[in-house]
Amino acid sequence: MKLWKAWKLKTKLVLSFSFLFAFSIILSGIFYYYSSVSELKKQTLQLLDSNSTQITRTIELYIEDMEKLSLSVFNDLLVQTVLSHSEKTNEAEDASLNQQMTSHLLNTTVSWPSVQGIFLYPVENKAITYYWAKRGPFFGYSIVDEPWYPYIETYTQSPYLLWPTMTENTITNFLGVKVFSLIRAINQIPTGKKIGYMKMDMDISVMKDLVSYMEYGDAHDSSLFILTDQGNVIYDSQDQWTGKIMEGINVTELIGKNTSGTLNWQGKSYLFGVYKSDHTEWTTLILKPMDSITKRLKEIRNTVTSIELLILLLVIVIAWFIATGITRPLRTMIITMRHVERGDFTIRSSQTDHRNEIGQLGRVFNQMLDSLQEMISQVYVAELREKDARLLALQAQINPHFLFNTLNILKSLGRKGATTDVVEVTESLAHLFRYSLYDWNGTVELSEELNLIQSYIKIQTYRFQARFTYEQNIPERLLKARILRLMIQPLVENAVVHGLEQRRSGGLISVNVQADDEILEIFVSDNGVGINIQTQELLNQNFAEIDIHSSNTQSEHMGIALLNIQKRLHLIYGDKYGLSFLHKPGGGTTIRLALPLHFE
Repeated sequence: MKLWKAWKLKTKLVLSFSFLFAFSIILSGIFYYYSSVSELKKQTLQLLDSNSTQITRTIELYIEDMEKLSLSVFNDLLVQTVLSHSEKTNEAEDASLNQQMTSHLLNTTVSWPSVQGIFLYPVENKAITYYWAKRGPFFGYSIVDEPWYPYIETYTQSPYLLWPTMTENTITNFLGVKVFSLIRAINQIPTGKKIGYMKMDMDISVMKDLVSYMEYGDAHDSSLFILTDQGNVIYDSQDQWTGKIMEGINVTELIGKNTSGTLNWQGKSYLFGVYKSDHTEWTTLILKPMDSITKRLKEIRNTVTSIELLILLLVIVIAWFIATGITRPLRTMIITMRHVERGDFTIRSSQTDHRNEIGQLGRVFNQMLDSLQEMISQVYVAELREKDARLLALQAQINPHFLFNTLNILKSLGRKGATTDVVEVTESLAHLFRYSLYDWNGTVELSEELNLIQSYIKIQTYRFQARFTYEQNIPERLLKARILRLMIQPLVENAVVHGLEQRRSGGLISVNVQADDEILEIFVSDNGVGINIQTQELLNQNFAEIDIHSSNTQSEHMGIALLNIQKRLHLIYGDKYGLSFLHKPGGGTTIRLALPLHFE
């Protein structure tokens, strides 16, 4: 109560109206939701009860047709004659009888595509089996191998025995075809003497034709089971329990309660409809998850709740707008300051037209942002100029490096009086300088960089003669890739000077290029003196830790050119790209240059 009294009037009004509106819509929504769930549950139970009864009737009719088919085999003259024959026969006679019976049984079942096989077992000779089947049994298979054989002698409940679904035990049942069976004794006509047994296997997939999913709901959220009293699953519409024993549901107890209701199974709540057939003694059970019943209602509830929340929000906004018209400009100023706090210095306060203190505060705030943004721009421009200056310094270091090595070659050729060679080397040198005069920040096609290497190799050939050869392996599609200028030539020069300078013959320098979706990799290899693993690791560490702001410090194993390449890459592309030495089995050195893959 003290807290309520301490609140301002505008806060009390907003909270009072909001509470009354929210309480009314929540109460009405709860009542509508639960009444709808109750009514829908009632209708679903009635539908499940009706469908389970209808499906049971359909299955009974099919089993009756199976019984009629079995009676036609029972009364067949050839079947009676063969099973009544008690005299011993030779192998030729047995083969002839088998062939006759197979052909006869095939003709009998030609209009029953779901019949997988009919097996006849004579009483007088249990080792013999006459059959027709889509997949033949194992050699020597007889009635004693059947799982139902111990029960058939004592089974007296009906003229036939329905055996639950099991995987067909045949030679070629690679797909695991499941069948249920109708088994009956065959008596001699007219004496009534028992002369054999008959087993008729039916493909369990026939149930899919008998049972329509639309009759009991969506196949994805409903499940249909055909069960025995012992819990054997004859058929499962989801094909998870077919041929197994159902766990967690007592069929006998379920039938004893009601034909429909609710149950919990495997941690979920279901509505069920159940009906037992007096003819087959099978039970039809349909399960429908409660979640599927309430799913649509929950969607409607959530939609209505969202609309009501929006209306509630609108009520709060209107009430607050009326009660806080004076303080709204200050709230707007706070929102503007929060944008600035997150780093957005382009936003400006709109509270500048008022002649009161809030308007003055807005104008001062905007002036402060103008001054702050100007200072940031000045610092940014200064950093860009510093970066450009560092790039120019790098360029000034690299160009003398090219000139020094090339002039040594020209001096040697001039002393020999090789005028033509001097001209050719000079042209190559001119190509090198023309190439290096352009903007280093810009990129060129990879093919242009390779032409530059050809000019460099031509110069070095005059110096080293036939002491080394040069080769390159570049996919044609990568010749158009864009790279920075003077990226590869210093690496080739490093291979010549430090790798092959001591070799008298047999030197090899190779340039290989490959790429994935993002990175272009250039490998420059030589078969020179090589670098040991410890030195390579040290060099790679120096590459990774190079400081782009410091001056070049030439180490024992790394020249200015390689340092400058690494710095250029870090300045322009960042630390993800650059140089690294790779281990090369058999001697020599390989250095990897990683660049971003671009074609324009």
